[in-house]
Amino acid sequence: MAEDRKPKIDLKSRLQKIGGQAGPTPQPPATGSVPVPSRSVGPTKSSVPPPPGLSRSGRPIDAANPLAAVASSFAPAAGIAALAPPQRIEIDETVVSQARRGGFKGGLVVGVVFGGILLVLGWVAGNASTQGNARAQSTRDAHELAGDLLKAKDSLEQLKQKLQTGGKTLLGDRKFPSDLAQQLSGMNVDFGGDKLFGRRFSGVPADTTRELFDFITRVQSLNDKKALVVALLNKLQKPITEELSRPPGQFSYVVVVDKDTSESGAFLSPLATPIAPDNRMPGELTFVNPRGSGNVKLPRLVADKVPRDGAAILIVPNNFEKVCPSKTHGQIAQLGSSMNSLIDDIQGQKSAESSDVITESKPGLSEAAAKLADQLNKVN
Repeated sequence: MAEDRKPKIDLKSRLQKIGGQAGPTPQPPATGSVPVPSRSVGPTKSSVPPPPGLSRSGRPIDAANPLAAVASSFAPAAGIAALAPPQRIEIDETVVSQARRGGFKGGLVVGVVFGGILLVLGWVAGNASTQGNARAQSTRDAHELAGDLLKAKDSLEQLKQKLQTGGKTLLGDRKFPSDLAQQLSGMNVDFGGDKLFGRRFSGVPADTTRELFDFITRVQSLNDKKALVVALLNKLQKPITEELSRPPGQFSYVVVVDKDTSESGAFLSPLATPIAPDNRMPGELTFVNPRGSGNVKLPRLVADKVPRDGAAILIVPNNFEKVCPSKTHGQIAQLGSSMNSLIDDIQGQKSAESSDVITESKPGLSEAAAKLADQLNKVN
């Protein structure tokens, strides 16, 4: 048979070569019996397997041994690596230099990016701190401006009081307010554009800021008008004082009539000396010669006929001032109008309606100052 022709392998002899002398061959157990392991009297051998390629005795396994391939397949990588001969690895210096430069560039990029992040974080933190400081400064500036506005309001009220008193003296009592020019010169509404220098308005509403600039413009206009009133008071003090020293309702002008009146018309001439209404009327009137120089005299007309040599007729004072106001009366009217304009700027104007003009109400500077101060005090 084919099985009988195969060479028989003497496993016992080969095992003896591998592991040394083999012990007695154990007898196969009888059928139906349980094999009992034999107890060895001598010392037990270590259960740690030998290194790959070696037997337990330390000798190399014969390559012709059929178990050598099986043993080598189960050899760990460490064992194989240990048996492999050492190899020398050479590295090119150029590659090392390039790797170093690449590492340096990579570290530099990382450092720049990290530094940029720190700068951004620092800018954000610094910007937040700056904004907080700016808002706090804006609040302080707003409150300081509110205090300046209240001071300006007090100055406006004092100025209005002085103007009202002076106007009453001039127009009501017919006396020139001689100390008014000096009083107004020493008063100034201190709220100009310099109050806004270096101020912050980050927390101030836009409407309040616009009203603040408008208030400054109106105050500057008020101070200019006040300077004009002071100049008029100083210039017109003498003529107005003389005019107001005359009693009201006195006769100052006459109409001259004579034989030539029908051809050339009547003449109007001022009296050399005005006549008070409560004085006794003279029979003759002295007046400036309308046809030449010097003064002339004519009888006062009391009859229904004009005398042959002529006569003079007195003119009612109030009627004459309405038709032909004197220069001094015009100056008095100009001064009073300028003073009233200042008062209107301070206290405001109420709406008025007439047949020709409709005037809208306009708040005064005093009211505007109080309103702005209240708005600025609310800034926080």
